[in-house]
Amino acid sequence: MPKVGENTVTGKSGTAYHLNVYTKDMQFNDFIPGVYVISEVSDDGERCIFVGETDNIHPLLKEHPSQTDLDAENYNRISFHMNASRKKREMIVADLTSVLKPVCN
Repeated sequence: MPKVGENTVTGKSGTAYHLNVYTKDMQFNDFIPGVYVISEVSDDGERCIFVGETDNIHPLLKEHPSQTDLDAENYNRISFHMNASRKKREMIVADLTSVLKPVCN
């Protein structure tokens, strides 16, 4: 499934991060590392549910540790920022979490 859009989110540090936006049923290829933002998009706007990082997005989204909570929050979008460095991903998650204030982190 192709991406449904793009988004740029600026973290608390002032750094802007480019995110590709997909529907929740996106099938990612294996071995893609990065930062992901799970959200609900509705007529009222976008609500951030979870921000995380992974070495491999595909299996993580198939069996996310917080899947029950994510389903309860009615998520319908996954935004993704590719980055191979775990240290940088962890910094990006902290930077974005402080601004997006996800309900399930």
